[in-house]
Amino acid sequence: MAFIKIHNVAFRGLSACVPQNVEENANLPFYNSPEDAQKVISSTGIERRHIALKGTTAMDLGAKAVECLLENLGWDKSTVDLIAFCTQNPDYINLPNSFLVHKRLEFNENTMCLDYFQGCPGWVSSLSSVGSMIQNGAIKRVVLISGDTVTKDHDISNPETRPLFGEGATATALEFDQKASEMMFYFGTLSSDGDATALKLGGYRNPYSLESLQYDLDRKLGKLSENQIIEKMESMDIFSFAISKVPKALKKLCGEFEIDINSIDLFTFHQANKLILENIAKRLKISMERVPLSLKNYGNTTSASIPLTLVSECGKILSNSHKRHIVCGFGTGLSWGAAFFETDNIICPDIVEI
Repeated sequence: MAFIKIHNVAFRGLSACVPQNVEENANLPFYNSPEDAQKVISSTGIERRHIALKGTTAMDLGAKAVECLLENLGWDKSTVDLIAFCTQNPDYINLPNSFLVHKRLEFNENTMCLDYFQGCPGWVSSLSSVGSMIQNGAIKRVVLISGDTVTKDHDISNPETRPLFGEGATATALEFDQKASEMMFYFGTLSSDGDATALKLGGYRNPYSLESLQYDLDRKLGKLSENQIIEKMESMDIFSFAISKVPKALKKLCGEFEIDINSIDLFTFHQANKLILENIAKRLKISMERVPLSLKNYGNTTSASIPLTLVSECGKILSNSHKRHIVCGFGTGLSWGAAFFETDNIICPDIVEI
């Protein structure tokens, strides 16, 4: 079992940055009527999403989130030992995004840079990784960035994916602190069903040819019919995976580490859609009042969705109180990552838009 316990790591702050450009689901061109659009909005809980314009990347959003967080924390860049960036949408094929943030914000040469390639569970898995590096005290301060601009890979005419996905990036400040409460994690993978979310063209297994590149460009521009599209996300398979595996994962986490589920203040889940989250809460027998949702205004922001939700829906609360959290990211792989941690009067500035 992939259970991890981490000591001596304290949350110091969370920040988020989203694009200024907003797309309203009620105005999407493929709905035949306002009633059709409203049905989707009601079931997903997503009314609008922030979408990056051409030329804006996850790195741009992440760098702005870091800049905002450091300013509000009062941290000098020279005191940050590690910049970590979790994304599936790097600016370049062969240069990690963390290096680009390092250059843009002018960190010094003693700052380590590290990238993680992960989707929806990425913030939780990278949190466990950088936490493990901090706990022995050799690395004292870390800024973890998590974010994507996934809609650039999606078919704009697809009524199953376009209303769901938004874009953004977050920054999480962590610090070595021997008085910090423990962080606890549980991870799992169901790789036999992982192809459900895979884009199979353009990597080293299936490099682009002129023909496949044209196909992929046409797919993203919505020029292909449904019968011509090879990659299809089976939404019911994802739904079944989420509502079955996530509650079990949280029960295993609580059982392994003897966590009283009734003592948890906030259950923050990957923002897949409203129906999935309501089903997870029902199976765990927890009130939706303890399950913050950012879906209405931001949609599914992949690996950024958990920290973005904490900032957008709980920022003022987290800035002025102590809270016990359970979080769970799930999806890509297919995989999941669940975690317990505590926050105490952390810095949570308002969301930045660029």
